[in-house]
Amino acid sequence: MHRPSTLLVPALLALVALPPAAPAQELDCTIQVNYEAVPTTNKEFLHGFAADLKDYLINYQWGSDNLNEKVKCTFNVFVQGATGDDKYTAQVFVGSQRQVFGSERSTAELRLFDESWEFSYVKGRPISHNPYSFNDLTSVLDFYVYVILGYDYDTYDALSGTQFFQKAADIASMGRSSGQKGWQPTTGSYNRVQLIDEIMSPKFQVIRKASYLYHFTGLDSLGLDKERALANILKAIDMVGETKREVDPRNVVIKTFFDTKYMEIADLFADYPDPTVYIRFSAIDPTHQKTYEEYRQRHN
Repeated sequence: MHRPSTLLVPALLALVALPPAAPAQELDCTIQVNYEAVPTTNKEFLHGFAADLKDYLINYQWGSDNLNEKVKCTFNVFVQGATGDDKYTAQVFVGSQRQVFGSERSTAELRLFDESWEFSYVKGRPISHNPYSFNDLTSVLDFYVYVILGYDYDTYDALSGTQFFQKAADIASMGRSSGQKGWQPTTGSYNRVQLIDEIMSPKFQVIRKASYLYHFTGLDSLGLDKERALANILKAIDMVGETKREVDPRNVVIKTFFDTKYMEIADLFADYPDPTVYIRFSAIDPTHQKTYEEYRQRHN
């Protein structure tokens, strides 16, 4: 992705709201497919599935931008079973990352695990893109690509990922009508409809704004003014925490934020002068309290 140019350095230091360079839309995808759980008689039908998925994802132009660095993403598919020659059930891990400005390090933007994917795949049949029709294979891929792009854009310019999240919401609407698992609102487990409904909800806009603060005025500014950058990261985490206190604790967006970021958060403050900051993190994100406490004790 494009990084803010040196002309933006004063703006980063002063935190002036100048428009950042937009990220690329083309994808650099790592695809892994594990089908060890599939009966031997069905395994041969999945040979080439990973390559077909990668071709589909990287050869379609997902938006109008044409910049020089691709969005890095990962799809790890775990095929759980086969029903007939061309119908399968699977779980899929979806992840994405981007480079931190002025650094060789990367930061994870999204980490999701979807346990309910039912799809059809016929070996040797081309996988084609049709945004106007639901397809049990491509609609899931399309949905996550747009979610990835939305998360990516939000890190560069507050709420600029809306155009992609809306496309994901349109797909989710078709998916809900399909009656398939993974697209139906449920209680106590992850589903795609809940994810995108929360992302698009006005009450969760604070989380998206916090993502911009965390990444662009935080991580991307660490090499320019570390003290101010860490202050912005803390502010972003507090924004997420304030929203968490006001919403259903079973929400997906906030859980996704901390599942993606908790290790990075802990590491960023490893040499922070006030170790009690980890108590603050534990209060906001008790799920990962053990990690925060381990880092806090290293200060002693």
